[in-house]
Amino acid sequence: MPLKLISGMMRASGDEALLIMERDVGGDEIVLVTKEALLDIADPPLCNECRLQEYITVFSDIASKKFDCEERTPDRRVAISGTDVSDWKAHHPDAA
Repeated sequence: MPLKLISGMMRASGDEALLIMERDVGGDEIVLVTKEALLDIADPPLCNECRLQEYITVFSDIASKKFDCEERTPDRRVAISGTDVSDWKAHHPDAA
C-alpha cells in the first residue's frame, strides 16, 4: 500500500525535513528526511525548504517504497538517508 504525500516541511532546526504522508488505511505516517539526504539529492548541496520542495516527489517516492518494504528505523518510522538518495540516483542517472 503506497503512501500518498500530504505535505512536507523543514524542521525548525533547519537540519532535516518531515513529510506527512497518508496511508491507505490507518492514518498518517511521518517520514524523516535527513540533512544528508537533502544535501546529496543535487548539486550544489543545499539543506533548505527550496531543495525539499524541488525534490519532494522523489523523497515521497523513496518513502513509499521503504514503507512498502517495511524498511523502518528501530522506532518504526520511515527515514530517508543519504544512502537512500544514492540508491535512487543509481537507478535514475538522468534525473538528478
